[in-house]
Amino acid sequence: MTTTPPGAAKRPTLLTVICILSFIGGAIGLWGGYANAFTDFPQKQVEESKNQLQEMTDQVGADSPMIGLLEDGLAMNEKNLENAKPIGYSNLVLSLISITGVWLMWNLRKTGFWIYLVASVGGLTSAFYFLGGEGLFANITTILTTIITVIFIILFGVNVKHMR
Repeated sequence: MTTTPPGAAKRPTLLTVICILSFIGGAIGLWGGYANAFTDFPQKQVEESKNQLQEMTDQVGADSPMIGLLEDGLAMNEKNLENAKPIGYSNLVLSLISITGVWLMWNLRKTGFWIYLVASVGGLTSAFYFLGGEGLFANITTILTTIITVIFIILFGVNVKHMR
């Protein structure tokens, strides 16, 4: 049985939950960075997008609004393919920095918040830089990623008062 020594800070439940979610997000970021930088995953994504676009065009015709969305998805995947290595490397580095910040916050260290903040802003910046806002699909993805990132920054920021 483990007990907390008297006077030791206890990690709040919310901080525990968002740290665990952030560790999972960091692991996904590492995997995505590896896939982009060192595998043929981006090429497979483009091929799959082209096949889906062709199948949908054959089924519903070229006038369907779905075709435009699939074309936007294909354009985003092609842009990802063009920048696969730099995107992969930046994802790897920023995910490692983010995980380091989360680990520090897990251990109730305030510096972890600032490290996490830098990695989060860096991740958003690299997404805008490499993928741009071309097309509805890219814009929706960018907006959702930004919203989730801001929510996590706010949730971690609320918990900074529990850190030393």
